[in-house]
Amino acid sequence: MVACQTVTDVLSERDEIANRVARSGNLDPFFVQTGKFELAGYRRFSAPADPTVSIYIEGDGLAFLSESVVSRDPTPRDPVSLRLAARDPSPNVAYLARPCQYVDAPSRANCQYTYWTKARFAPEVVRETNLAVDAIKKNAGAQSVRLYGYSGGGVLAALVAGVRSDVTSLVTFGAPLDHVTWTRVKRFTPLSESMTPMTDVRDLARIPQVHYLGEDDDVVPPIAVTSFVEAVRAAGGNARFVEVPDVGHRCCWQQRWPALGPIEGHRS
Repeated sequence: MVACQTVTDVLSERDEIANRVARSGNLDPFFVQTGKFELAGYRRFSAPADPTVSIYIEGDGLAFLSESVVSRDPTPRDPVSLRLAARDPSPNVAYLARPCQYVDAPSRANCQYTYWTKARFAPEVVRETNLAVDAIKKNAGAQSVRLYGYSGGGVLAALVAGVRSDVTSLVTFGAPLDHVTWTRVKRFTPLSESMTPMTDVRDLARIPQVHYLGEDDDVVPPIAVTSFVEAVRAAGGNARFVEVPDVGHRCCWQQRWPALGPIEGHRS
């Protein structure tokens, strides 16, 4: 029976998983039309007077079905960033999916597969995500944002933070922030159409930040994170690298968050 499932059926299952996770954190669905993309998300705004909103950006999702087969849809089977957002006790929290995740066919007109492969951090992806962050901030009535990101979502969070002046903290989980080194060490295809946070370290140095990596992570090697952290520190920034025991790339960040530790602006 599984072999006979349609793509729509499979996507509906992924949507329902996300809905269940969102409901556990009292997060309501929303969509943001940024121009090129329609971005999906969930939010919980319970304190209109709170000056800051916490925004979690999803990972790369189901980018590949195997090492050589690209997925037709990058919607994640397990939305790790959404699980983290659902556990955040802050009064104003939002989750933002990546381009082409959790959207229907009419909204996928601009969804070339490159946006979840070599162009996953393309300039237009950064620009459109930044516009979505603007919309979330405005809707929350906030003056500043805290950015969080899992895996590739952490890379995108760093790239967005580098072009903003209102980010009070940046936290990533299992994020290959130096993705050039990451693809070289892991012998992956280079992300040739993507931007890298390594070129933004001077702009990012003003933001307090923590970058977590599971000690059992078999996807992202420490050097893909520490090289970025060292570059931020060399630019005078306050960046920490923390290895977390008994955590892999996907499991089990939500069980450890938000008790991993406070950062400026984060309520744990």
